[in-house]
Amino acid sequence: MLTRRTLLRTLGAGTALVGTGALVAPASAYTPRTRGEKIEPTTWQQQVTQYYCGPAAARIAVSARDSTPPSQGTLASALGTTTNGTNFGSMAPVLSRFVPNAVYRAEWMGSMTATTAQGNLLWDRATKNVDDGYATVCNWIVLPGQYPKWGGNRGTIYHYVTIDGYDTRYRTLRISDPAGSTLSSSLPHRYWLPAQSVANYCAGRGYFW
Repeated sequence: MLTRRTLLRTLGAGTALVGTGALVAPASAYTPRTRGEKIEPTTWQQQVTQYYCGPAAARIAVSARDSTPPSQGTLASALGTTTNGTNFGSMAPVLSRFVPNAVYRAEWMGSMTATTAQGNLLWDRATKNVDDGYATVCNWIVLPGQYPKWGGNRGTIYHYVTIDGYDTRYRTLRISDPAGSTLSSSLPHRYWLPAQSVANYCAGRGYFW
């Protein structure tokens, strides 16, 4: 059976390492196994502080594979989270440590706008993760007034969210957003966004797959 670990070993032979160790995708695109909507069962939890979005997003991702995920405090300690937030470089190692049978990689996106190719790559990786029983964690930069399903942010927000579903009919990804009422009582816990929009929010930071 092709597990996440064996998949990464297989890809390693024909791909190049870049930046922080993210793998360049093979030339052929991934085709989701399910036509239509598919959701990975995860346990949503609101971040317990304004700066715990990283631990909360990680906990949601861990819950896809572990019915009793560690607390946000435990994950915050492992991630080195402070009042300034969670460092990008700490997320992949911690996900690899706490998600059973997982080896996560970081994809850094330096430009502030995602290309179509970057959007396609995120779609391929996120849908394959869901098909294999895993979630993808994103590190967003949201400019003023552009927060999805709300739009009330007056300043730029650096935020972590989790992808735990997809819908091939609309090429959308399901976002489990730990912000909840820490941002707005009207912000839904989970919502759908076009894959390219998710990639654009990741641009300037990146994601973990």
